Amino acid sequence: MKTVLIVANGNSNSKLFYQKLSKKVDFIIGVDGGAGKLIKCGITPDLVVGDFDSIRDSELNLLKKKGVNILQFPEDKEYSDTDLAINVALKKHFDAFILSGMLYGRIDHMFFNASLLYPLLKKGKDAYILEEREEIYITGGRRKIKTKKGNIVSLYPLTNVVQGVKTSGLKYQLSGKTLLKGKTLTLSNIAVSNVVQVEVKKGALLIIVQKK
Repeated sequence: MKTVLIVANGNSNSKLFYQKLSKKVDFIIGVDGGAGKLIKCGITPDLVVGDFDSIRDSELNLLKKKGVNILQFPEDKEYSDTDLAINVALKKHFDAFILSGMLYGRIDHMFFNASLLYPLLKKGKDAYILEEREEIYITGGRRKIKTKKGNIVSLYPLTNVVQGVKTSGLKYQLSGKTLLKGKTLTLSNIAVSNVVQVEVKKGALLIIVQKK
């Protein structure tokens, strides 16, 4: 399975976190200022995408000297830099998409970045957001994730109705439950196992893990 890591400019993930993550993937895309974060971690991305409104000129020049492929887009565009990076990665036929640096101060960016998992799910890709303190997975079928006991796990309906939801490894289990967007039944559950499994018969669900 070919895996791409797409790093944006959010979150205060540590140098060690990115260094470990970079060793698990086949290709790395820096999204605008995210490329600068990678440079600070001693990681050279394979590709940089963006309108370059959040990366320093010195960092961009360094990447050019290293011969990194750079795709620059105008600031006035119909897609976010992260969306553009995902589209580029789709054309390269990756199977798994790890997004990082996606959750930070601006709540609009946070919501839209999480929603980018949905079109990847529809295309049959394995896609999720990994941060040092949070993880977000998406499922429209069956998803098994490794976690730690005591971590907070919330299930967020991404579609208006999510039917046939079953869970295991959580304190409050679901067995064939229908979940509706706008309801808070599945907020702040607790992992009681190091493996959590979520099954969905119809619809799409985000699995949000808050690490302790």
